[in-house]
Amino acid sequence: MSKEQPIDVRDMAIVHRAFRTSYAESARLVRAASTPSPARVAFLADHIDFGISVLHHHHESEDALLYPKIIERVPEQAPMTEEVEHEHEAVAAVLDDASRACAAWRAAPSKETNEALAVALDKTSAELERHLDDEEQKVVPLAAVTLTQEEWDKIGEHAVSLIPRDQRPIAFGMITESCSEADRAYMKRPLPAVVKMLYPILMERPYAKYSKTLRSGS
Repeated sequence: MSKEQPIDVRDMAIVHRAFRTSYAESARLVRAASTPSPARVAFLADHIDFGISVLHHHHESEDALLYPKIIERVPEQAPMTEEVEHEHEAVAAVLDDASRACAAWRAAPSKETNEALAVALDKTSAELERHLDDEEQKVVPLAAVTLTQEEWDKIGEHAVSLIPRDQRPIAFGMITESCSEADRAYMKRPLPAVVKMLYPILMERPYAKYSKTLRSGS
């Protein structure tokens, strides 16, 4: 099944860009915190755990709402599509390793647990980078000509629904902080009207405070 007019799938690359930088940045911040305070350990560990959970939500949504549709509608590409989907398992494995390393660092911060966590995050970045490249080059173009815009949009909506409401400004800020104004406006389209109206208060201010603590905390 294909359509003459591709749907707009630009949000996938925007979301992926945040994932591409998040774990590498976390590794740098962990290495920079050679003698962190208990509060800094807790904040960074929470940040890392949050980044891990958001990626799990992203992949769960794709597993439920993206890959089955493409496999069904483009059966001649099913082997390739399934191969890329199965990469989620490899990503999940390194995420689980990072989660365990984060828990160990949180419980007993030391030079050893610090570096073990940073290494786990480095491995996560490397594994994820390969998967995101494959997905953007092989799967997203198929989605653009096989899914309706409504079906595509529901993938993102489902992922957002899995994020606790009070953490959504942080997730949105992480995704959009490096966006152009045009891309940021595009990503704001699904926000409720009241959130758009109060965007500086409800979204920008919480993330500005969070990112300052993330990057300048000690």
